[in-house]
Amino acid sequence: MNKLGFGFLRLPLVDGQIDFDTVNTMVDTYLAAGGRVFDTAYTYSDGDSERAIGKALSSRHPRESYILTNKLSGNFFKT
Repeated sequence: MNKLGFGFLRLPLVDGQIDFDTVNTMVDTYLAAGGRVFDTAYTYSDGDSERAIGKALSSRHPRESYILTNKLSGNFFKT
């Protein structure tokens, strides 16, 4: 597994919205350089990170070409 991953915590914005053209270029460049690991979480950008990764990665690249990690914070679980 690669030592570096692509984190979707902070993404480029234009007028307060995710700049999908730039995100697509970033994802394509990372994959072309041999990267495979992507990371997101529900809380990143109020859920927009997950939607962005869906548009930039899962709808444009074969599933076997990447590893996707996602996290839920503890407040989603009852104890």
